[in-house]
Amino acid sequence: MDNSKRNIHNSGPLGILVKTGQIKKVDLSEEPNYGSLQHIGLEGLKSAGSYFKTQSGIQFKENELIFIDPTECEPWEYANRSADEMGEMDELIKSIQESSQLQPALIRLHPRPHNHIKYQIIFGRRRHTACLQLGIPFLVIKKDILTLQEAISYQDAENKFRKDVSNYSNALLYRKLLDNKEFKSEKELAEKLRISSSTLNDLMAYTKLPKEIIHRISNIHALPVYMAIKIVRIIAENKKMLGRLIELAPEIGKSITTPAKLESFLQNKIEKEKNVLHGTKTIQDKNGEKLFTFKIDHKGVASIVFQKKLVGLINFDALCDHLRSKLLDAKAESGRPDWIN
Repeated sequence: MDNSKRNIHNSGPLGILVKTGQIKKVDLSEEPNYGSLQHIGLEGLKSAGSYFKTQSGIQFKENELIFIDPTECEPWEYANRSADEMGEMDELIKSIQESSQLQPALIRLHPRPHNHIKYQIIFGRRRHTACLQLGIPFLVIKKDILTLQEAISYQDAENKFRKDVSNYSNALLYRKLLDNKEFKSEKELAEKLRISSSTLNDLMAYTKLPKEIIHRISNIHALPVYMAIKIVRIIAENKKMLGRLIELAPEIGKSITTPAKLESFLQNKIEKEKNVLHGTKTIQDKNGEKLFTFKIDHKGVASIVFQKKLVGLINFDALCDHLRSKLLDAKAESGRPDWIN
Protein backbone atom coordinates (compact mmCIF):
# COMPACT_ATOMS: atom_id res chain seq x y z
CA MET A 1 0.00 0.00 0.00
CA ASP A 2 2.07 2.96 -1.24
CA ASN A 3 -0.01 6.12 -0.86
CA SER A 4 2.81 8.49 0.09
CA LYS A 5 2.71 10.25 -3.33
CA ARG A 6 -1.06 10.69 -3.39
CA ASN A 7 -2.18 14.25 -4.18
CA ILE A 8 -4.01 15.40 -1.05
CA HIS A 9 -5.35 18.63 -2.53
CA ASN A 10 -6.98 16.92 -5.52
CA SER A 11 -8.17 13.88 -3.56
CA GLY A 12 -10.22 15.98 -1.18
CA PRO A 13 -9.00 15.67 2.43
CA LEU A 14 -7.22 19.03 2.50
CA GLY A 15 -10.32 20.83 1.25
CA ILE A 16 -12.57 18.89 3.62
CA LEU A 17 -10.32 19.61 6.61
CA VAL A 18 -10.36 23.33 5.80
CA LYS A 19 -14.11 23.36 5.19
CA THR A 20 -14.90 21.58 8.48
CA GLY A 21 -12.58 23.84 10.44
CA GLN A 22 -10.13 21.09 11.38
CA ILE A 23 -7.31 23.13 9.82
CA LYS A 24 -6.92 26.73 8.72
CA LYS A 25 -4.78 28.32 6.05
CA VAL A 26 -2.04 30.57 7.45
CA ASP A 27 -2.34 34.14 6.19
CA LEU A 28 1.24 35.11 5.35
CA SER A 29 0.27 38.75 4.74
CA GLU A 30 -0.07 39.20 8.47
CA GLU A 31 2.57 38.89 11.21
CA PRO A 32 1.43 35.77 13.11
CA ASN A 33 3.38 33.77 15.63
CA TYR A 34 4.78 31.01 13.46
CA GLY A 35 5.91 28.83 16.38
CA SER A 36 8.31 26.20 15.10
CA LEU A 37 8.44 27.87 11.66
CA GLN A 38 9.90 31.15 12.92
CA HIS A 39 13.42 30.11 11.92
CA ILE A 40 12.33 30.03 8.24
CA GLY A 41 11.37 33.71 8.23
CA LEU A 42 8.41 35.41 6.57
CA GLU A 43 9.97 35.52 3.09
CA GLY A 44 10.91 31.86 3.38
CA LEU A 45 7.33 30.96 4.26
CA LYS A 46 5.97 32.89 1.30
CA SER A 47 8.31 31.16 -1.12
CA ALA A 48 7.60 27.72 0.37
CA GLY A 49 3.96 27.64 -0.73
CA SER A 50 0.74 27.30 1.27
CA TYR A 51 0.91 26.74 5.01
CA PHE A 52 -1.84 25.45 7.22
CA LYS A 53 -2.46 25.16 10.96
CA THR A 54 -4.38 22.54 12.95
CA GLN A 55 -6.77 23.42 15.75
CA SER A 56 -4.03 22.66 18.28
CA GLY A 57 -1.63 25.06 16.53
CA ILE A 58 0.53 22.61 14.54
CA GLN A 59 1.72 24.37 11.37
CA PHE A 60 2.56 22.46 8.20
CA LYS A 61 3.11 22.82 4.48
CA GLU A 62 0.54 21.58 2.00
CA ASN A 63 2.84 18.79 0.80
CA GLU A 64 3.39 17.57 4.36
CA LEU A 65 -0.21 16.30 4.55
CA ILE A 66 -0.06 12.81 3.08
CA PHE A 67 -1.51 9.32 3.24
CA ILE A 68 0.78 6.51 4.40
CA ASP A 69 0.49 2.82 5.11
CA PRO A 70 -0.39 2.48 8.84
CA THR A 71 1.63 -0.74 9.06
CA GLU A 72 4.79 1.33 8.46
CA CYS A 73 4.30 3.32 11.71
CA GLU A 74 4.80 2.76 15.40
CA PRO A 75 4.31 5.04 18.44
CA TRP A 76 7.49 6.77 19.54
CA GLU A 77 9.16 6.01 22.86
CA TYR A 78 7.80 9.16 24.50
CA ALA A 79 4.15 8.61 23.68
CA ASN A 80 2.20 9.72 26.74
CA ARG A 81 -1.02 7.83 26.01
CA SER A 82 -0.93 4.53 27.90
CA ALA A 83 -2.54 1.35 26.60
CA ASP A 84 -5.34 1.63 29.19
CA GLU A 85 -6.18 5.17 28.08
CA MET A 86 -7.24 4.49 24.50
CA GLY A 87 -10.91 5.27 25.15
CA GLU A 88 -13.85 4.03 23.09
CA MET A 89 -12.10 2.68 20.01
CA ASP A 90 -15.29 1.24 18.52
CA GLU A 91 -16.80 4.73 18.28
CA LEU A 92 -13.71 6.16 16.60
CA ILE A 93 -13.49 3.25 14.15
CA LYS A 94 -17.15 3.70 13.23
CA SER A 95 -16.68 7.46 12.78
CA ILE A 96 -13.66 7.03 10.48
CA GLN A 97 -15.40 4.26 8.56
CA GLU A 98 -18.46 6.45 7.94
CA SER A 99 -16.91 9.92 7.58
CA SER A 100 -13.21 9.19 6.89
CA GLN A 101 -10.33 10.44 9.03
CA LEU A 102 -10.94 14.15 9.62
CA GLN A 103 -8.05 14.82 12.01
CA PRO A 104 -4.50 14.16 10.77
CA ALA A 105 -1.91 12.58 13.04
CA LEU A 106 1.68 13.78 13.28
CA ILE A 107 4.63 11.57 12.32
CA ARG A 108 8.34 11.90 11.66
CA LEU A 109 10.85 9.72 9.87
CA HIS A 110 11.94 6.98 12.25
CA PRO A 111 15.46 7.68 13.57
CA ARG A 112 16.03 3.93 13.74
CA PRO A 113 13.95 2.31 10.97
CA HIS A 114 13.61 -1.44 11.34
CA ASN A 115 11.92 -4.20 9.35
CA HIS A 116 9.07 -2.43 7.54
CA ILE A 117 8.74 0.42 10.09
CA LYS A 118 9.62 3.79 8.53
CA TYR A 119 7.84 6.34 10.73
CA GLN A 120 7.25 7.29 14.36
CA ILE A 121 3.85 8.55 15.49
CA ILE A 122 4.20 11.68 17.61
CA PHE A 123 0.47 11.98 18.21
CA GLY A 124 -2.58 10.26 16.75
CA ARG A 125 -2.12 6.79 18.25
CA ARG A 126 -5.89 6.14 18.43
CA ARG A 127 -6.36 7.22 14.79
CA HIS A 128 -3.47 4.96 13.81
CA THR A 129 -5.03 1.99 15.61
CA ALA A 130 -8.38 2.63 13.90
CA CYS A 131 -6.80 2.80 10.43
CA LEU A 132 -4.87 -0.40 11.13
CA GLN A 133 -8.06 -2.22 12.08
CA LEU A 134 -9.94 -0.85 9.08
CA GLY A 135 -7.03 -1.55 6.71
CA ILE A 136 -7.16 1.94 5.20
CA PRO A 137 -4.52 4.65 4.51
CA PHE A 138 -3.47 6.78 7.48
CA LEU A 139 -3.80 10.57 7.07
CA VAL A 140 -0.80 12.31 8.63
CA ILE A 141 1.31 15.42 8.77
CA LYS A 142 4.84 14.21 8.04
CA LYS A 143 7.70 16.28 9.43
CA ASP A 144 11.03 15.06 8.05
CA ILE A 145 13.12 17.09 10.50
CA LEU A 146 11.67 17.16 13.99
CA THR A 147 13.76 17.34 17.14
CA LEU A 148 12.71 15.57 20.32
CA GLN A 149 12.01 18.91 22.01
CA GLU A 150 9.78 19.99 19.11
CA ALA A 151 7.99 16.63 19.11
CA ILE A 152 7.29 16.89 22.84
CA SER A 153 5.93 20.40 22.36
CA TYR A 154 3.67 19.28 19.48
CA GLN A 155 2.40 16.25 21.39
CA ASP A 156 1.67 18.33 24.48
CA ALA A 157 -0.17 21.00 22.46
CA GLU A 158 -2.33 18.37 20.74
CA ASN A 159 -3.20 16.54 23.95
CA LYS A 160 -4.02 19.76 25.79
CA PHE A 161 -6.39 20.67 22.97
CA ARG A 162 -8.03 17.23 22.93
CA LYS A 163 -8.02 16.95 26.76
CA ASP A 164 -8.03 13.15 26.47
CA VAL A 165 -4.71 12.25 28.11
CA SER A 166 -4.61 12.24 31.90
CA ASN A 167 -2.36 14.31 34.13
CA TYR A 168 -1.04 11.00 35.50
CA SER A 169 0.13 9.85 32.04
CA ASN A 170 1.69 13.25 31.33
CA ALA A 171 3.51 13.21 34.66
CA LEU A 172 5.03 9.79 33.89
CA LEU A 173 6.22 11.13 30.53
CA TYR A 174 7.78 14.22 32.12
CA ARG A 175 9.55 12.06 34.69
CA LYS A 176 10.92 9.82 31.91
CA LEU A 177 12.19 12.83 29.95
CA LEU A 178 13.97 14.22 33.00
CA ASP A 179 15.42 10.84 34.00
CA ASN A 180 16.73 10.35 30.45
CA LYS A 181 18.34 13.82 30.53
CA GLU A 182 16.36 14.97 27.49
CA PHE A 183 15.85 18.24 29.38
CA LYS A 184 18.40 19.71 31.78
CA SER A 185 15.89 20.66 34.46
CA GLU A 186 12.22 20.92 35.35
CA LYS A 187 12.47 24.63 34.55
CA GLU A 188 13.65 23.94 30.98
CA LEU A 189 10.92 21.34 30.48
CA ALA A 190 8.26 23.68 31.87
CA GLU A 191 9.38 26.40 29.45
CA LYS A 192 9.11 24.01 26.50
CA LEU A 193 5.64 22.92 27.64
CA ARG A 194 4.65 26.56 28.18
CA ILE A 195 3.54 25.96 31.74
CA SER A 196 4.79 27.43 35.01
CA SER A 197 7.42 25.65 37.08
CA SER A 198 4.94 25.40 39.96
CA THR A 199 2.38 23.70 37.71
CA LEU A 200 4.96 21.16 36.57
CA ASN A 201 6.07 20.61 40.16
CA ASP A 202 2.45 19.89 41.16
CA LEU A 203 2.08 17.38 38.31
CA MET A 204 5.22 15.57 39.43
CA ALA A 205 3.36 14.58 42.63
CA TYR A 206 1.90 11.67 40.63
CA THR A 207 5.40 10.25 40.19
CA LYS A 208 5.94 10.28 43.97
CA LEU A 209 2.88 8.15 44.77
CA PRO A 210 3.83 4.70 46.15
CA LYS A 211 3.06 1.86 43.75
CA GLU A 212 0.99 0.11 46.44
CA ILE A 213 -1.42 3.06 46.39
CA ILE A 214 -1.43 3.49 42.60
CA HIS A 215 -2.37 -0.16 42.04
CA ARG A 216 -5.25 0.00 44.54
CA ILE A 217 -6.86 3.22 43.28
CA SER A 218 -9.71 2.20 40.96
CA ASN A 219 -8.85 4.76 38.25
CA ILE A 220 -5.50 6.46 38.68
CA HIS A 221 -6.04 8.41 35.43
CA ALA A 222 -9.03 10.18 37.00
CA LEU A 223 -7.17 11.16 40.18
CA PRO A 224 -7.08 14.99 40.41
CA VAL A 225 -3.69 16.58 40.89
CA TYR A 226 -4.76 18.11 44.22
CA MET A 227 -5.46 14.60 45.56
CA ALA A 228 -2.06 13.34 44.42
CA ILE A 229 -0.40 16.31 46.15
CA LYS A 230 -2.37 15.65 49.36
CA ILE A 231 -1.43 11.96 49.49
CA VAL A 232 2.26 12.72 48.92
CA ARG A 233 2.24 15.39 51.62
CA ILE A 234 0.55 13.13 54.18
CA ILE A 235 3.19 10.43 53.67
CA ALA A 236 6.02 12.97 53.79
CA GLU A 237 4.75 14.31 57.11
CA ASN A 238 4.12 10.90 58.68
CA LYS A 239 5.39 7.70 57.06
CA LYS A 240 3.20 5.67 59.45
CA MET A 241 0.20 6.86 57.42
CA LEU A 242 1.31 4.83 54.38
CA GLY A 243 -0.33 1.61 55.57
CA ARG A 244 -3.62 3.40 56.29
CA LEU A 245 -3.55 5.11 52.88
CA ILE A 246 -2.96 1.77 51.16
CA GLU A 247 -6.05 0.38 52.89
CA LEU A 248 -8.12 3.44 51.96
CA ALA A 249 -6.87 3.58 48.34
CA PRO A 250 -9.82 1.63 46.81
CA GLU A 251 -12.16 4.36 48.11
CA ILE A 252 -10.11 7.22 46.68
CA GLY A 253 -12.07 8.58 43.74
CA LYS A 254 -15.26 6.96 45.02
CA SER A 255 -16.33 7.90 48.54
CA ILE A 256 -13.10 9.86 49.04
CA THR A 257 -13.13 12.69 46.51
CA THR A 258 -11.50 15.64 48.28
CA PRO A 259 -8.46 16.23 50.53
CA ALA A 260 -10.86 17.07 53.39
CA LYS A 261 -12.65 13.72 53.01
CA LEU A 262 -9.31 11.92 52.92
CA GLU A 263 -8.30 13.59 56.18
CA SER A 264 -11.67 12.64 57.71
CA PHE A 265 -11.39 8.98 56.65
CA LEU A 266 -7.84 8.80 58.01
CA GLN A 267 -8.91 10.29 61.34
CA ASN A 268 -11.81 7.84 61.63
CA LYS A 269 -9.44 4.98 60.88
CA ILE A 270 -7.02 6.14 63.56
CA GLU A 271 -9.85 6.38 66.11
CA LYS A 272 -11.06 2.88 65.26
CA GLU A 273 -7.54 1.51 65.63
CA LYS A 274 -7.27 3.12 69.07
CA ASN A 275 -10.53 1.52 70.15
CA VAL A 276 -9.44 -1.88 68.95
CA LEU A 277 -6.01 -1.69 70.51
CA HIS A 278 -7.14 -0.43 73.89
CA GLY A 279 -8.56 -3.08 76.20
CA THR A 280 -8.13 -6.23 78.26
CA LYS A 281 -8.85 -9.86 77.46
CA THR A 282 -8.77 -12.69 80.00
CA ILE A 283 -7.96 -16.22 78.85
CA GLN A 284 -9.42 -19.16 80.79
CA ASP A 285 -9.05 -22.94 80.70
CA LYS A 286 -11.91 -25.30 79.85
CA ASN A 287 -13.05 -25.22 83.46
CA GLY A 288 -13.28 -21.44 83.48
CA GLU A 289 -10.17 -20.95 85.58
CA LYS A 290 -8.12 -17.84 84.71
CA LEU A 291 -4.78 -18.55 83.01
CA PHE A 292 -3.49 -15.14 81.90
CA THR A 293 -4.61 -11.64 80.92
CA PHE A 294 -3.70 -9.89 77.65
CA LYS A 295 -3.66 -6.10 78.01
CA ILE A 296 -3.18 -3.10 75.69
CA ASP A 297 -2.98 0.23 77.49
CA HIS A 298 -4.02 3.66 76.20
CA LYS A 299 -0.58 4.12 74.61
CA GLY A 300 -0.90 0.87 72.65
CA VAL A 301 1.61 -1.01 74.77
CA ALA A 302 0.77 -4.73 75.00
CA SER A 303 1.49 -7.05 77.92
CA ILE A 304 0.65 -10.58 79.09
CA VAL A 305 0.09 -11.19 82.82
CA PHE A 306 0.08 -14.83 84.04
CA GLN A 307 -1.60 -16.08 87.19
CA LYS A 308 0.98 -16.30 89.95
CA LYS A 309 0.28 -19.97 90.66
CA LEU A 310 1.17 -20.87 87.03
CA VAL A 311 4.57 -19.21 86.95
CA GLY A 312 6.46 -22.25 88.27
CA LEU A 313 4.72 -24.54 85.77
CA ILE A 314 5.65 -22.58 82.62
CA ASN A 315 8.73 -23.17 80.49
CA PHE A 316 9.23 -19.53 79.48
CA ASP A 317 12.02 -20.24 76.99
CA ALA A 318 9.80 -22.65 75.06
CA LEU A 319 6.85 -20.23 75.31
CA CYS A 320 8.92 -17.31 73.99
CA ASP A 321 10.24 -19.39 71.10
CA HIS A 322 6.67 -20.42 70.25
CA LEU A 323 5.41 -16.83 70.32
CA ARG A 324 8.34 -15.63 68.24
CA SER A 325 7.67 -18.32 65.62
CA LYS A 326 3.98 -17.37 65.41
CA LEU A 327 4.77 -13.66 65.10
CA LEU A 328 7.34 -14.26 62.36
CA ASP A 329 4.76 -16.29 60.44
CA ALA A 330 2.26 -13.45 60.83
CA LYS A 331 4.86 -10.95 59.62
CA ALA A 332 5.59 -13.03 56.51
CA GLU A 333 1.91 -13.32 55.64
CA SER A 334 1.27 -9.58 56.10
CA GLY A 335 4.06 -8.51 53.79
CA ARG A 336 4.67 -5.51 56.03
CA PRO A 337 8.16 -4.04 56.64
CA ASP A 338 10.25 -5.69 59.30
CA TRP A 339 8.75 -5.14 62.72
CA ILE A 340 10.32 -8.13 64.48
CA ASN A 341 14.06 -8.73 64.74
